[in-house]
Amino acid sequence: MSIIHVTQIRNYITNLFEDIIDLTDVETAHLQQKENFLLTRSLTAYAVYYLASASVEAAAASITDGSEDNGIDALHYEERNKTLYIVQSKWIYDGNSEPSNGDVKKFLSGIKDLFNLRFEVFNSKVNSMKDKITDAVLDANTNFEVILVYTGLNFSDHSKRDIDDFLADVNDASEICSVTILNQSKLHESLRSGVTGDPINIQMGIKEWGKKSEPYEAFYGQVNGAEVAQWWTNHGKKLFAKNLRELIGETDINKDIRKTIEEEPEKFWYYNNGITIVCNSIRKSALGGGDNAFGNFVCEDISIVNGAQTVGTIGKFGSDGAALEHLQSLYVPVRIISLEQAYEDFGKQITKNNNTQNRIENRDFVSLDPQQARIQTELAIEGIKYHIMRSETIIRAEKTFDLVESTTALACASSSVAIAVQLKREIGKLWENIEKTPYMQLFNPGISGLYVWNCVQVQRCVDREIQLITSSKEGRDYSVAVHGNRIISHLIFQDINPNSLKSPSFNFEDFLTRTDISVLVQNNYDFLNQSINDFYSNAVIPTLFKNVSKCHDLVNKINEIKVGTPD
Repeated sequence: MSIIHVTQIRNYITNLFEDIIDLTDVETAHLQQKENFLLTRSLTAYAVYYLASASVEAAAASITDGSEDNGIDALHYEERNKTLYIVQSKWIYDGNSEPSNGDVKKFLSGIKDLFNLRFEVFNSKVNSMKDKITDAVLDANTNFEVILVYTGLNFSDHSKRDIDDFLADVNDASEICSVTILNQSKLHESLRSGVTGDPINIQMGIKEWGKKSEPYEAFYGQVNGAEVAQWWTNHGKKLFAKNLRELIGETDINKDIRKTIEEEPEKFWYYNNGITIVCNSIRKSALGGGDNAFGNFVCEDISIVNGAQTVGTIGKFGSDGAALEHLQSLYVPVRIISLEQAYEDFGKQITKNNNTQNRIENRDFVSLDPQQARIQTELAIEGIKYHIMRSETIIRAEKTFDLVESTTALACASSSVAIAVQLKREIGKLWENIEKTPYMQLFNPGISGLYVWNCVQVQRCVDREIQLITSSKEGRDYSVAVHGNRIISHLIFQDINPNSLKSPSFNFEDFLTRTDISVLVQNNYDFLNQSINDFYSNAVIPTLFKNVSKCHDLVNKINEIKVGTPD
């Protein structure tokens, strides 16, 4: 059946892309070679079209295949879910073989070059997307979807191990990257379902269910974790087709969800906000009768509009068959809203408001800390405005700053490398519990308002100088300055001795006359860049600065260099 499937795939993708795939760079190639380029590039474009839900035109425009492509055949950034799709494709005529291990290694090496912004090793097609790729790589919220698409059926154990090693390295600090293998069988299956897929219909059991009839029909209750995992297995990210954010990488929120699954599954219902589903219709089956202890519901054309992180985390946990039994003891709050009798845009309004209303962040709890009120009062006496509440309109000015600035400055001034790394990874984690570390290492009775303000002023100077460095750098050097900014600040605070900023007699203007911040920033940037080149030359820069042990090692090595450097 392989040849038949390959032929069907060929006919489908060439019908889509034959007239718009750019072949101008291979015009002089022999007819058979030109046909191979068309098939390979059409397959590449189809992967983007299918997995990123891109338009035919956008998918065709994503092609980077050609001389000096460094193993990467397409790049497509999807703003809606902040995902950069990175594709390699192989057209396998007989439908039986597989991509060579050498091609897979080249692809993975090329991705690392891309992450390190080494545009000099890529062709003009990749470089034409340089600004967009750079913005994506430098954005901490970007996810990376690596796609290997081919018309064969097999995949070697060597290549699987290479991909596993690549993911372990790139996702060292947090899960920002995933790999999708789109082989012949999955390609053929995708042709039957179409790009957006057939409507997803789910039959689910709901425990202790209830009903809301007006103005629109909805049901609510508890769904078993094993059942949620099965949704993920069957449908994956297509469950979130109408979600504003889809599934993001492994944030600290997702880790907390997983921790509850592993350690306290019986408490999951109490801790989790649950799942909101919209569907075209809901029908309760006769199973269970009128008793609301348990009901069986048939939901047609569903989409999960809130709770993507919950579903994705449960689904990934349940991908290990042995874990499914563990999920049997877990129940998730769920509500299902029928759009059958609703006005046209009601589903869109549900999606929008479920993802924007009443969102409480860790930062919101900080205003409850009496130390913050004390610091704010001390600074107000000095004519300095300190904004704590997220709801306040904040305009940073010469004598105005906010909680983000204070936390950033104090984290960099801290003697703890781990806190500076956490700042880079996710600042909200520093506010998670105002009664424990790391928050209390930053904000405690021993921290005066003027010390906070002095640290903020130093941090502002450092940030300005780092910005000047980035303006003159490219590629990996640029990435080190951007992603390493908090480690650079940490090193500078240690150089100037942050305890000096605690003195009531400290004068910032005098400090600036005797301290050349520009030289300090440049020197520490150079030390950091050189240490990375010497000891972490193969590291993926964005990931490196989110790894506590590696950053701690870099700081130690730089301090050793400084000891041997004359003043």
